[in-house]
Amino acid sequence: MLTVDEVARHFALKPDSIRRHIRKGTLDAVRMNHQFRLDWPAVWACEDGPFPRGRGLDRYKMPLWTKRDLAARTRVSTRTVERWIEEGLPTRNAFGRVRINPHDAADWLRGRFGIDPGDIEP
Repeated sequence: MLTVDEVARHFALKPDSIRRHIRKGTLDAVRMNHQFRLDWPAVWACEDGPFPRGRGLDRYKMPLWTKRDLAARTRVSTRTVERWIEEGLPTRNAFGRVRINPHDAADWLRGRFGIDPGDIEP
């Protein structure tokens, strides 16, 4: 079971945002010892993206990146990352915010540009 802080870190959001979504019912959680706890299926269910399966489970437990995170890691502008998204860079949508799985980004950059994205590997 995940804590609110762990889920917030996964989505690159503030813990208060996660608590707000739990209270609104857009994110399933249970109370244990006066704290909310969440499981991975509930976390993935609120993302707009394919549900992870098989070997993908571990890679989708990694903290997601914002467009700004990917831009900083690849030394490009946020606008360039937005163009990459338009060109097919896989993203996840978490509560209306675009997030990027580090493994998906590395795979896409390798396939699209033929570069070794070792510098951005998670």
